[in-house]
Amino acid sequence: MSVLHAAEWTITANANPSIQYDDNVLMEEDKQDSFHFAIRPTTVMGHALENSASSISVGYKIDRYMSLSELDTENPFIQAQTQHQTERSEWGLSASYVEDSTRTDAADDTGDFTTQSIVTTKSIAPSYSYQLTERDSLSVNGSYSERNYSTTDYDDNETKSLTTAWQHQYTERLSGGLSAAVYNYQADGPTRTSENDNYNLSLTVNYQWTEEWQIDGRIGVRHLKSEDTDSARNKEKNTNTGSAFDFSLKKQGEIDSLTIGANRTLSPSSTGEVDEQLGVNINWSRNLSETLTASIRASYQETTSALDDSNEKRENINFSPSLRWQFERNVGLDFSYNYRQQNESDQDDVDSNAVMLTLTYDWDEGLRASR
Repeated sequence: MSVLHAAEWTITANANPSIQYDDNVLMEEDKQDSFHFAIRPTTVMGHALENSASSISVGYKIDRYMSLSELDTENPFIQAQTQHQTERSEWGLSASYVEDSTRTDAADDTGDFTTQSIVTTKSIAPSYSYQLTERDSLSVNGSYSERNYSTTDYDDNETKSLTTAWQHQYTERLSGGLSAAVYNYQADGPTRTSENDNYNLSLTVNYQWTEEWQIDGRIGVRHLKSEDTDSARNKEKNTNTGSAFDFSLKKQGEIDSLTIGANRTLSPSSTGEVDEQLGVNINWSRNLSETLTASIRASYQETTSALDDSNEKRENINFSPSLRWQFERNVGLDFSYNYRQQNESDQDDVDSNAVMLTLTYDWDEGLRASR
């Protein structure tokens, strides 16, 4: 006798409005402060069966600045993903369309918090994994993203990647494997074009030290090949070889959690360059009571050119403690402070202090229907 499993449809929503005061919004030596109001109304629609699930999120990110109205934006986004499992395999697909200000990711990209340009990002990422044996698995992940800018301050670009990995379970607590990846980054600017290929080979490890502590790591070598073409069709080729790693130490206790991470990786820039970034981060949280949770996030990141041998570098420091008050089961308030500092070799050091209050509402029940 066959068994039919009901399909479940869900609709949930959230907005999470916030108000922030920042004493140096543009991260300049000549500070400009402003109150910043933000809201992100989002509707999430989901569909689930016994061995598959799909969801789509649609919303708007709305930002308003009291003293810097030229930074006001209204940016739409849509994100979709689907996942399907069988007895030995799993495949997935995610896709998105997102409009956002380049200032949002300035610390990880160009370090430019002053230029107001809207970047439109379209991306798609398929994945597949297969359980070869009880102890061995293979996975393949691909991605494609395209970024276009509303001003000529940045170079339109596209990134493609393909990663394959083998994982072996050595003991109940220890697993490890090998991964190989290739990335292609192309940028098209007003005065030049660039194409960069990055090849990466890494060893991976996962070790469950105790019931609470876990260690994850990846270490390997990477090789970068770059070709720049100027408006006169002159070409310049460069190569660079180095190391890449990503380590994390995690603790998950009954009342607290801690993650300490360190990584070195290559990151394409919106100006057509490829940067090497070295970062360290700490995330800690603790339940003070049934309704109060304290958290601290801190990070340090050093950015240098992967192909330029000059001593120029950029350092970004971020420190953010917060307190969450969950006064109802699905309603809470987040109080947070954020300190940012940016140091560049050829510019004066700048920093900012910001305080923020966010109202969170989790409509976890939503609307549900089965058939």
